[in-house]
Amino acid sequence: MDLIEKTSNENRHPWELSRAQCILNIVKKHNLSSAADIGAGDHFFASKLLSFIPGPIYAVDAGYNEKSEVIDNIHCLNDISDLPNLNDKCGAMLMDVIEHIEDETVFLKKILEKIPVGGLVFITVPAFQFLFSEHDIFLKHYRRYNKKQLLTLIRSQNLCIEKSHYFYSSLFFARIAGLLLKKIKTAKPTGIGGWNFSEKHIITRFIYAILNIDFRICAFLALFRIYLPGLSLLAVCRKIEDSPQNKMER
Repeated sequence: MDLIEKTSNENRHPWELSRAQCILNIVKKHNLSSAADIGAGDHFFASKLLSFIPGPIYAVDAGYNEKSEVIDNIHCLNDISDLPNLNDKCGAMLMDVIEHIEDETVFLKKILEKIPVGGLVFITVPAFQFLFSEHDIFLKHYRRYNKKQLLTLIRSQNLCIEKSHYFYSSLFFARIAGLLLKKIKTAKPTGIGGWNFSEKHIITRFIYAILNIDFRICAFLALFRIYLPGLSLLAVCRKIEDSPQNKMER
């Protein structure tokens, strides 16, 4: 996956800010002792883990130039194989990562080799293949997922699903509207633009707040097995003992 570098002149999109905060709120409830952010990019999410996880924080990204270095108390690695074996109070974060991997099954196996039984895996992915567009091509996505596809993949890796639901329903319907307008107007793909406002700007803060509310509504309804469609999909999983039947099948 590519390392996405941020400079002081670039602004975080409210989607990125909201996703980070919503997932952090979930992670905090699990009292982890260590964590590994896979596909960590510029450490934006990993740096936020430092405030409440007492043990080591790892950031893994193939885009890093150095094989191993420590930056701002984060252990940065450019190869999953160099990630040390974690304990059963660990968490691995894959924030919109596996859609970038051609063979995500092999990729997940490499990660799970480092995680013991009881360890947690937090996964987010873009949702619904029919929404695949030039946006995904620009971001080098191989696919988008529906809930059944993602859970099938997760269960095949000896993971137990503790929580799963779509989120950002508001953006889901906005994306559909955008795709329909492009078809009507036969617009040419324009790629992806940057965000023009700072994190403290009122427009950023307003959209950030709306997305946080959106996430909470989707999560609340999921408790009653009501799954609103969303632009993204979350799964919180725990590694479990491999059954004798699974071992025989492999």
